[in-house]
Amino acid sequence: MFGAQQSKALELIYDTAVRPGGWRRALDQTTSIVGARGIALVIRGRNAGAPNLTMMSQVYLDFSRKPSGWYYGAFLARLQETDWDALRSFPVHKAIPDTDAGLSADELDVRADYRFLRKRTGVARRVGVRLNPDEVWFDAMSIGFDRSLNQAPMGLSEQIKPLLPHFSKAIEMGRMFTLLKARYRAALSALDHVQAGLVIALPGGAMIVENAEAQRIFDLSDGLVKGRDGYLSTQDADLTKRIRLAIEAAAGTADGMGNQHEALFAIPRPSGETPILLEVAPISDAGGELETGLRGALITLIDPNRAPYLKLERFAALYNLTAAETDVCRWVAEGAGIPEIADRRGTSPTTTKNQIAAVLSKTGVHSRAELIRLVLRVLPPVA
Repeated sequence: MFGAQQSKALELIYDTAVRPGGWRRALDQTTSIVGARGIALVIRGRNAGAPNLTMMSQVYLDFSRKPSGWYYGAFLARLQETDWDALRSFPVHKAIPDTDAGLSADELDVRADYRFLRKRTGVARRVGVRLNPDEVWFDAMSIGFDRSLNQAPMGLSEQIKPLLPHFSKAIEMGRMFTLLKARYRAALSALDHVQAGLVIALPGGAMIVENAEAQRIFDLSDGLVKGRDGYLSTQDADLTKRIRLAIEAAAGTADGMGNQHEALFAIPRPSGETPILLEVAPISDAGGELETGLRGALITLIDPNRAPYLKLERFAALYNLTAAETDVCRWVAEGAGIPEIADRRGTSPTTTKNQIAAVLSKTGVHSRAELIRLVLRVLPPVA
């Protein structure tokens, strides 16, 4: 169980999923926990036109609003690009001191951007953390420490590590809501434009909001239903109980009382169709955009039989899939097995198996379910 400070941080972190303006408070709370002076969080897309955002704790935010901050952004910030690029080669959620990214402390301390920030903000040594493994999105944070310290505190990894999966999950969820708001200027009605099922549930499991795709899945009555009491149910009582416990745990995390950033389930279907994929994640809305003081769970439902909405052409381009691999990827996403894919494409089972292996290798996943989730995470399914 987290302490009071960590619990408050979780509450603030998940609040950012529906209220991006809350990042300053979340980062300030984290700054206090790790004994840092400031934190900068970057959210970037690889392609031109993709969002390129920097969220900052109060020290950096105050600096950015001054003429010296404008000067830094215009002329010196570019020097940090090599630091961010270096993080891409390190494992996700591993705290990397700036001196491990290619330059020594002496070399960094005389670099123009380091000298400028040290004088204007009091930040010297920094630690970088990569927050996701995606090829398309690059999310990372830079934790800056007071210039009086010669190195980052030894216990930093233990302090920050439990929070990092929650930062990653909140950013992933926030991408979906940010895209919806930007396109449709609404919160609830916009959920119908998401081509995956979305449900918001209260801590006890009662579902208060669901979009059109979630309603369609429930109406199928094929392994997953919404009961008259407003609770989610499956044909397996034990599975239903585990899902409800996951909802309760996620809601507890959003309220700062737990440490679960996601839970995944495959829901068997009596029809024999491919199981429905169900993901439970924390969601918080302190600003009252969905419901005042909401602390609950966001349930995402994916019906693999509706896989054609997946943006596979863009996905294939981002992961450098060949035309043949893209075709195979589509069939895999739609639930076809190796014999069926080989028959439909006029190739041998061995060739098909090798092409599937190539798709999984290039995308870094190990199964069809992981492949579908990767497509949805990289390219949110907003119509």
